[in-house]
Amino acid sequence: MYAILKFDVEDVYYPPKYRIDDIPGWLARIMTEEGIRGTFCVTGEKARTMKERGREDVLTAMAAHDIFSHTRGNIRPLIPEALQDKGWCDGVETMMAYEEKSAADIHFAYGRKPAGITRHNCYTAAQHVAAAGRQGQAYLSAIMWAGENRQPLWYAGTLCLNTSNEPAFGGFDTIYTCDAAFEAQLAKLQPFVADCASKNVEFATLFGCHPVEVMAHGWLEHYTLGGGITRTPQEVGWLYAVKPPEMEEIAKVNFRRLCKAIKALDGVTVLGASEAAKLFSTQPRTIYRDEMAAYGRQLEQAGGPILHTTFSPAELVTGMAESVLHSEAHGDVPYEIARRDVLGPTTVPVTGRQVDLVTHEQLVAMSRELVQHVQTQGSLPGNLHVNGLLMGLGQFAVAIGRSYAALSRYEKYARLCVLDTSRYPAEAMRIDNWIRNCVQEHRPYSPDFTCEKLALHARLQTWTIKPAWLRPPRGAASGDPRIWSGAFKP
Repeated sequence: MYAILKFDVEDVYYPPKYRIDDIPGWLARIMTEEGIRGTFCVTGEKARTMKERGREDVLTAMAAHDIFSHTRGNIRPLIPEALQDKGWCDGVETMMAYEEKSAADIHFAYGRKPAGITRHNCYTAAQHVAAAGRQGQAYLSAIMWAGENRQPLWYAGTLCLNTSNEPAFGGFDTIYTCDAAFEAQLAKLQPFVADCASKNVEFATLFGCHPVEVMAHGWLEHYTLGGGITRTPQEVGWLYAVKPPEMEEIAKVNFRRLCKAIKALDGVTVLGASEAAKLFSTQPRTIYRDEMAAYGRQLEQAGGPILHTTFSPAELVTGMAESVLHSEAHGDVPYEIARRDVLGPTTVPVTGRQVDLVTHEQLVAMSRELVQHVQTQGSLPGNLHVNGLLMGLGQFAVAIGRSYAALSRYEKYARLCVLDTSRYPAEAMRIDNWIRNCVQEHRPYSPDFTCEKLALHARLQTWTIKPAWLRPPRGAASGDPRIWSGAFKP
């Protein structure tokens, strides 16, 4: 099993005399001494603050490890605020510009650009994830699920490590300074790894800590951002408090013990998140005929778009549409078709049926429309057109799945009934629920803040979800639910 050891470095509130800035430095030095590569997720404002405070010692120690952008930090507009009125394309461009500023702060402090991007707090969105992919970078701490699958995931064209789906182990934030509490938590590490091994888990996250929590009392961000305004600790009336220096020495000893325990784990390789991203970025170049035929049958049985173990619904629907066009021109569906990188729709599919029946010729025409949209826009269309009426993407997916499955067995439907289907895979509503509960109801926003567009685009991009594997499962059996649950290795 591969694992990353991750830290979220973000506090800018404590003045230098409280020496909170020391902590990521000694964390980094201990890891270097113990031969472990860590991943520091650093906010842009934290990186710039340490540089301006002259903490070259800390920055140099951290630079021996992976540095990821942890967003700009608590600078307004926060990501959800910046995106609440944005669509897909302008939202991605907004996030590209946003991360350019964070990258500039990281470069100012460390002399290099961040190796990837990660979520800070609840400040995330599908467009933020997509911005990482546009830059060829991985995204950490993405909020998404894929059934029972515990692999890293692809979403919105981006490899996402440390998602809601994956196993993670941590809980050390405040307890490095307490031997008894640390000992109790450390004892859970080996059982966690054993459980991962029993389920054939290929990747896990070990969360080292938020460095500020090791020594500070309280979490200032909870108070300085609220109700749409930003206040300083002085305006809040905060009284700074940290643990005594002798407790920091206890924390150092215990963190070194954690590093040694991780090094001693059998079958676990700890590496930086950028290296892990390279390992899990393998994607098949083609989709086989039997894979699409099996998926077509699954679509019909499910009555709507569903996830697959190797390919995204967007890739499979595009592949089937291209294969149907190939069959129309050459008399047979091809043995394999090139896999295309395809985003989910950026426009909303219709809910009910405007079309009740489609002929084979109409399905071919819609396949041509879909493929042209993918080639020109890089994304699925939300709706296809039939005699001036709309056919929703979910409805089309089931219809093209049924048609492709028939063609693959040398049969052909003259016409098909259009079925009522969902507009997105079922996981869309789980992500939507998280956004509405954890973003919409989060404390920093003004009373008129809305996350409607954030939730919409997050749902639409669930068409792009697929697991990321060291060796992607291939063949018709790749949709076998035993792979999702980890019952056997591909």
